[in-house]
Amino acid sequence: MQSRLIPSISFESAKDALTYYQEVFGATDVYRFSPDAAQAKQFGLPAGVDLDDITMHAGFSILGVSFQCADAFRGKPEPTNQIDMILDINADDVANAQAAEDFYQRVVASGTVTVDMPFEPQFWGGKMGHFTDKYGISWMLHVMPWSQIKDPNIQ
Repeated sequence: MQSRLIPSISFESAKDALTYYQEVFGATDVYRFSPDAAQAKQFGLPAGVDLDDITMHAGFSILGVSFQCADAFRGKPEPTNQIDMILDINADDVANAQAAEDFYQRVVASGTVTVDMPFEPQFWGGKMGHFTDKYGISWMLHVMPWSQIKDPNIQ
């Protein structure tokens, strides 16, 4: 079976969130769809609302990881500390490791994230840090050569 997990995040304004992630996180592969009039009616949106400000579906990538998002149609979004978005980077490629370093410096320099754990070498040999963005989303950055990760299923 082939499958993948793509995190999907609800925002009060996904349009604004996309701008934030582009500017602060360097998000790429950004796309966004607004509802048409029939879809707006189906979602129960008020008549006359500016549909260009509404995001029905959108997506972006950060360091090669795909995310999707939309406006919060089920009520006000509430941040949680129960889930982390883990960006796990393969440092077997030196360019990947440098991209992760640059990414971390960029988000910290923005002044819009709270560093919960500095991005530093860890006892297992990798480098990891944790921060929370302005939307209350928890992010973990982990960089390690994947060739050094032992598969527990192989003896």
